[in-house]
Amino acid sequence: MPRLQAPRVPPTVAVAGLVLAVLVLVPLVHLVSGAGRPAAAQRPPAAHLPTTNGTQAKAGSPQAIAIAAVQGKTGLKYSNACSGTAACLSITAQTVGQAAEAIVFSTARSGGRQCVSYLVQKNGAWQLLGTVLCALPNQVSPLVGHDATVHVPGNCANVHASASLQGGVVACLYDGTTIHVDGGPVYADGFLWWHTSKGWMAHDFLVAP
Repeated sequence: MPRLQAPRVPPTVAVAGLVLAVLVLVPLVHLVSGAGRPAAAQRPPAAHLPTTNGTQAKAGSPQAIAIAAVQGKTGLKYSNACSGTAACLSITAQTVGQAAEAIVFSTARSGGRQCVSYLVQKNGAWQLLGTVLCALPNQVSPLVGHDATVHVPGNCANVHASASLQGGVVACLYDGTTIHVDGGPVYADGFLWWHTSKGWMAHDFLVAP
């Protein structure tokens, strides 16, 4: 039985085939290895917001807005871990109400001034109400658990049965009257409301004692 023999390939054809194989395989290896992939575009680092309780304050949140406002007011930087005697902003209290918040800051680890930011939620977005108030410790008001003074020169301020302009008027307190704030805040009818020992009163008529 005759043996099968492989056909003879001319040397020039073999060389051409080898060169062709190299030309095909090298780019394929280069592509698979990832060396030929374009570098990812460099994104600028995101602007870091102040942190609260070790986590980043979400942009647009009451904390982020309050921190930015108090930093602008005092020129101090916020930290969630103030140490030593150097001036430093930190959150010491936060009262969460209905579509409203009051956030209190200290300007030092001990013995510093206090600042408070009042925030309301309008159309789903948080915003600062008025300006940041700063004073000696325990002298910022209105705040839950603190006394406040009615401020309406030459007149009296209405006290409502509910946190609303539609709430019935139950009293009218004259300028200089001291009352105790025990609830709130609530944002309704375009006003910030606090519950006092006499009923609900608008933020606009209350100041520190």
